[in-house]
Amino acid sequence: MGVLKAVLREVTLFVACAIFTGTVGLIVVDTIVMPRLVRKGQQVEVPNVVELRSDQARVRLRRRGLHMKTRDPRWDTSVPEGHILSQSPAAASKVKPNRTVYVVPSKGSRLYTVPDVRKRMLRQARLWIEQSGLVLDAVTGEPSRTVKEGEILRQDPGPNTKVDVGAKVSVVISTGPPRAVVAMPNLVEMNLAKARRLLQDMGLRSENIRYKFSTAYEPNIVIGQSPQPGEAVKLQTNVRLMVSKL
Repeated sequence: MGVLKAVLREVTLFVACAIFTGTVGLIVVDTIVMPRLVRKGQQVEVPNVVELRSDQARVRLRRRGLHMKTRDPRWDTSVPEGHILSQSPAAASKVKPNRTVYVVPSKGSRLYTVPDVRKRMLRQARLWIEQSGLVLDAVTGEPSRTVKEGEILRQDPGPNTKVDVGAKVSVVISTGPPRAVVAMPNLVEMNLAKARRLLQDMGLRSENIRYKFSTAYEPNIVIGQSPQPGEAVKLQTNVRLMVSKL
């Protein structure tokens, strides 16, 4: 009888231990193992943070359980300075929680410095402007008593102004001291010697003469001129003449 009781006690103890062990195992699996397995397969969608400010992008990513890391900023004409230019992984990508999203901030439009081309000849001014990433725009003339003829009198935008790439720069060229103007006479079909005397009497010069074969005119007859008849020209202007020859 005593042996039977001892056996029953051992069996009862074994069953109790098994039940306790199973219960604890279920608790461990349910509270620790399974949540980890579930989280291991969980994914979140990466939000779009392009064009947001850096602080706004960081908050939006944090709400999805993601981190943000900033790469070197780049120049860009379409996205304002301090806003996100690009991101990786891209928006709508599926990633695991705690993933890091790399973003590139914009430095905004790159500004270029307008060179000082005042008192420079047009050819040099054009070269400097183009080398600065800018475009030479309008070129006009204006008399000046202080700036030599042919040199840049003024420019717009002014020297050292910060502008976007491809901005246009207008210049005003000095035409020298103010001089009286006269109306260009009609010299066509006039004898060369007579035409030159007329120009001299009017305060104009005729040092640029070219000859052209012509059977329609006798030799030494003016058959072309520049400036054209009626144009207003300054005194001492050098008139170009085309003269007939056989």
